[in-house]
Amino acid sequence: MSKAHFLKNTLFFSLATFISRILGYIRDATIAYIFGANPLTDAFFVAWRIPNTLRQLVAEGSFNAAFIPVYTQLLKKNPDYSKKYISSLFSLYTLALSFLTFIGVFFSEYIVGIIAPGFIEKGTIDQASFLLKLTFPYLVFVGWVSFFMALLNTRDRFFIPAVSPALLNLSFIFCAFFLSSYYGIYSLGIGALIGGFLQVILQIPLIVKERFSFSLSFKILPETKETFKRLIPAFLSFGVSQFGFIVDTLIASFLVGGAISYLYYANRIFQLPIGLFAIGLGNALLVSLSRHLAEEDPRRFLQDFNSGIRFAIFISIPATLGMIVLGREIISVLLQRGAFSQENTELTYLALVGYSIGLTGYALARPYKSAFFAKGDTKTPLYSTIFGVLVSILFAVLFGFLLNWGVFGLALASSIGGIASFVYLFFVSDLELYKKDIFSTVLKTCVSTGAMVLTVFFIKNIFENLYIQVFSGVFAGAFIYFLTAYLLRESAVVYIAGRLRSRF
Repeated sequence: MSKAHFLKNTLFFSLATFISRILGYIRDATIAYIFGANPLTDAFFVAWRIPNTLRQLVAEGSFNAAFIPVYTQLLKKNPDYSKKYISSLFSLYTLALSFLTFIGVFFSEYIVGIIAPGFIEKGTIDQASFLLKLTFPYLVFVGWVSFFMALLNTRDRFFIPAVSPALLNLSFIFCAFFLSSYYGIYSLGIGALIGGFLQVILQIPLIVKERFSFSLSFKILPETKETFKRLIPAFLSFGVSQFGFIVDTLIASFLVGGAISYLYYANRIFQLPIGLFAIGLGNALLVSLSRHLAEEDPRRFLQDFNSGIRFAIFISIPATLGMIVLGREIISVLLQRGAFSQENTELTYLALVGYSIGLTGYALARPYKSAFFAKGDTKTPLYSTIFGVLVSILFAVLFGFLLNWGVFGLALASSIGGIASFVYLFFVSDLELYKKDIFSTVLKTCVSTGAMVLTVFFIKNIFENLYIQVFSGVFAGAFIYFLTAYLLRESAVVYIAGRLRSRF
């Protein structure tokens, strides 16, 4: 039941994320259609990346990693006291986010000048600076969303928190279509603020239903101190990983106009399998593993960890090959219209191939990080991330400047850094791996992926229409992959099939 429990939560998270990511691609297609890929869109993506990066630092990953293990232990020992802990943490967390927002707005021009110095000579630093002022308050909204998400995850509520970004994407789409003629690129900044507010509103009914109650309280409890103590290395862990994207942005700002946009669009497509499964797997595992530790059940802890490793392999390998063999067609269907040209598609595809190479490394790092976080060890993931980013920066300079590989080189450098981070975790961890089961999953996954790739190539050869190639390739390829894996009796597919049978 343990394995089934966290797999079910992973699938709920993945379904919700799939909905929001589909809307995310419609959002990107809308931006590409209306604004194209040029220095002005580069200015927006840089401005948006800064609060969005901070969101990933102080909100999503690092906050969950620091909060859930502490709260799970406290809830088991003293439920009444845990309410005071939530109030204290929420108040201080809001204060910290507000301070960061003030710094970001006040020093916006300097921040953009440091992260994208190439904008100074391109003459777009003023637009990027104003966009940063406009979008930075989004950080407070999404910080609250992530706080509510962490609370709801502890009650096995994964769908609504994960689907909330869909409202952000809808807001971007609406503002781009209806406000761009009045406010130009700044309409996207307005969309960010409206979307953040809507995300908060969506979570509140479920918070009330689950009877979470907290009030304004700046009293610093021992558990609050412990959470912030864990948050700092967790923050640095996720922060250092984002630093690699900042280095990419810095280098890309000196490349051809639109380079930052190509990396952004490619990374958005690359993030689909990560968002659908890797992040969901990490979040569900963190909750599951924290419970096993609170219940002092090391056997189930190890079982779930190994199941997480196998699931990461099962999802990441076909996703990698799928993006490589069908990536160009996917980009053409999603983005190539209006101001987005064939040349833009080719350069975005090169970046996508570079990112895809590191997908398995990123996915495999998630179960390891969840295991360390559940144990209260936030330093080891930090060290692994620092190692990965240093490797990434080294290769980014080599590929970007010395070898002049452009956007492909920068994306490939990120992939190598992600793989290096996983390798570090693998060698420092003392967690037992069920090697026979993992090898079996790798073998079955490779055979199933081979069948999927052959199916996609067959479809590409017999159909000329891009839409048929993409939609038939994705659905037929996925069907053949899961069917082959089921015939080979891969455990994840057998579990999913069993759940579907029992449901229908």
